[in-house]
Amino acid sequence: MSIAELGLSERATAWLGGLETAADVSLPDDRQAAEMLEFCGVSEQDRDDMLAARPDPSRHEDWWAVLGAMVTDLDRGMDQPIEANGFTSWPVLTASPIGLFVAAWALLSRLPRLLDVHAQRGVPESITKASVSALGGVMGTHRDVTGQAGVGLFPLWGPPLRFRSADIQIGRHSFTRAQLALGDGPAGYGLMIHVPPIGPLDATASEESIAAAERYFAHWYPEEPVTVFSCTSWLLDPQLAEYLHPESNILQFQRRFTVLPQLPPDDPHEGDREMMRLGLHVAPPETSLEAEDLARIPQQTTLQRAFVSHLRSGRHWATRTGIRLPAGSQLVGAL
Repeated sequence: MSIAELGLSERATAWLGGLETAADVSLPDDRQAAEMLEFCGVSEQDRDDMLAARPDPSRHEDWWAVLGAMVTDLDRGMDQPIEANGFTSWPVLTASPIGLFVAAWALLSRLPRLLDVHAQRGVPESITKASVSALGGVMGTHRDVTGQAGVGLFPLWGPPLRFRSADIQIGRHSFTRAQLALGDGPAGYGLMIHVPPIGPLDATASEESIAAAERYFAHWYPEEPVTVFSCTSWLLDPQLAEYLHPESNILQFQRRFTVLPQLPPDDPHEGDREMMRLGLHVAPPETSLEAEDLARIPQQTTLQRAFVSHLRSGRHWATRTGIRLPAGSQLVGAL
């Protein structure tokens, strides 16, 4: 069987088909894998399920090819920032036992190399551990949202970037190293701020995280001076101010950014699905949200009630981008 016969989506088949299969893929044995998964914040239940879904190059040639393609993607981007043309998530796979975990096995196979890269850069192991704990977090959310173990029914954004050192967790936020580009090509570097679901979005913790990132990245990656911080998130939708208290954590976070003008979305429902998945931790439909989808949303919190009320009024939520400058930037006052 080939990758094309796995029953994957057209997008997944095309993405995997564009990558060569790494020749040097080897997986840790069960004892090593269990220790590595614990380091990555994976729960005992998810560790056991993953070990039971180990791909084998002889018995699962098709999935081994998928694993090899994902490892190639990691190797190609290892220790590199995101290019100016952006990053494409790893695709949704299938609900088969191997398909649910093959991406996690690809990530785990490159943990030793990530540790070497971070050691050479001076990144403390405690920060590496915090960064790769994204794998455990995604597994937990995957189980909560889909009712199944693994990661295969989610598009994977954060974990592949964490395991290639493009994204690093520092306190409350994680930061993705990225090239900046203008019309004539790359023009510098920025840090993309993310808000992982690891607790309240406390204003003090947020500011401490960003300040630490300014210091640490200047030391770890001196060849990538940071021109700007950016954040693209449902959290920056100004419409939230119609529903939330002005001193809520979300609105305080918004005020620390200059929100850029909104571009017309290709799909007006995409922001709705993004907020439903990331903000409410409820599995969204693949298309527009219907009345039965809204009926699935609990009405216990202000955010839950706002989400439903907004959509029932015929409006949509949006993912917006905001920027802020590093402390002491010479561009202060220009924006």
